[in-house]
Amino acid sequence: MVYRSKKNAWLVAVVLASVVIPLLVGLYNLLSPGGNPQAGWTAFLVGVVTGAVVLWLTFPLYYEITPTALKVRCGMLIRQEIPLSAIDEVSPTRSPLSAPAWSLDRLRISYRRGSGEGFTLISPEGEEEFMRELVESGVGLEMRGGRVVRISG
Repeated sequence: MVYRSKKNAWLVAVVLASVVIPLLVGLYNLLSPGGNPQAGWTAFLVGVVTGAVVLWLTFPLYYEITPTALKVRCGMLIRQEIPLSAIDEVSPTRSPLSAPAWSLDRLRISYRRGSGEGFTLISPEGEEEFMRELVESGVGLEMRGGRVVRISG
């Protein structure tokens, strides 16, 4: 199943403001009498470039549980595939680390990667349904105290 990212309104507003404010400042300087055209073009271009980068890095943004893997897609760069059999734990977190997520209400996916360990942070809408689907995937995971953990043994 495909899960979209949960969104914190304040986080979306901050990112949107970082695009809209330079665009408005640029347009004001370009269109108002006595404005500074050079500053206007600079600010306008900053807004356009910032908007393009945000779109390129964050759209589309979703998480998909397939029969064998958790797929994370974030923009044009991040395409991560974690085998379900490698997942050791899924636990709630509010970590502010950079992540493919539009919310700080996140899940930390801890998994085995080669001879080491890795983790990723995601924020699926329907967090409980997401964790339940992982448990029902039949790869040796169970719910335990609000977390998903690998069944030992």
